[in-house]
Amino acid sequence: MSAEQRLTTAGLLLLALTMVGTVGYVVIESASVFDSFYMTIITISTVGFEEVIDLSAAGRTLSMVLVVLGVGLVFYTATAAIELIIANQPKRRIRALEREVDSLSGHYVVCGFGRVGRNAWQHIVDDGKSVVVIDNSPEKIEAATAAGALAVEGDATRNDILERAGVARAAGLVASVAQDSDNLVIVLSCRTANPGLLITARANEGEAEEKLVMAGADRVVAPPKVGGHRLAALVLHRELAAFDGLVHGGRTVEFKVEEFQIDADSALAGVSLRESQIRGRSGAMVFAVEEPGGGLIVNPDPDLIFMVDARVVAIGTDEQLGRLRILVDSSA
Repeated sequence: MSAEQRLTTAGLLLLALTMVGTVGYVVIESASVFDSFYMTIITISTVGFEEVIDLSAAGRTLSMVLVVLGVGLVFYTATAAIELIIANQPKRRIRALEREVDSLSGHYVVCGFGRVGRNAWQHIVDDGKSVVVIDNSPEKIEAATAAGALAVEGDATRNDILERAGVARAAGLVASVAQDSDNLVIVLSCRTANPGLLITARANEGEAEEKLVMAGADRVVAPPKVGGHRLAALVLHRELAAFDGLVHGGRTVEFKVEEFQIDADSALAGVSLRESQIRGRSGAMVFAVEEPGGGLIVNPDPDLIFMVDARVVAIGTDEQLGRLRILVDSSA
């Protein structure tokens, strides 16, 4: 029997006992219905208020029966109510989580809270963004919640789970579950639900990278390949070791890469890279420009003109990129 059923049964039995007591006092002592009901209530609850009826031997016998049965039923009802409250705690947490997720917009979703997903979540959170984690493992959901994450338990390949995470309102998604086939389904589902979503997907096998791009992923990362390339570069080029230690040595990355869009009212629109003096005014370094037509120019020429809707990719510290952001957004 569930907690709800036990509480219902206890409530009905308590109601029946109250009715029996009331009728009993009316019949035995010829008391009024109200006085009989009052006597039944103070007897069952054992509060010890003044009796309003002069009890006969039969009336005292009824009172003793009501005390014995009433105390047991009250205790049973209270126990059932506590069990119901405890049993409903997870449901209340889920409803509270759903309300919090429903209030989010422009947030990020991380599918999978393994080593890769957890690191992705941590970096996004460190950047000050709101993140919702999806995982079908109760243990990982518990770990995510303990770490302070908004976590949705379920299979990220299912549309209803993605909807609960607010994918339709999200700004970006990281598909980092263990199986490439699952990441492929996640990318397909999310691209359909939110065509403007920025999707980054994890690929374990080389042949999965192309499929993920075809499915709609904007960027695909193969951790084994990236790790292998980095290890090889460090062993082949000693001069990279010092820089790598500076960039990757701690949990907080010193240098970051950020993308900026040149709007029509931006102070940089129609201005050349040389004239903008980005390096001198912000300290950040522009190393790529994506033109509106889709062409990517790496290490752009100083005479390159920033076109409207062009995207500028720059590297620098948080402070330097912040100054560049102000420069890009400025209209004068």
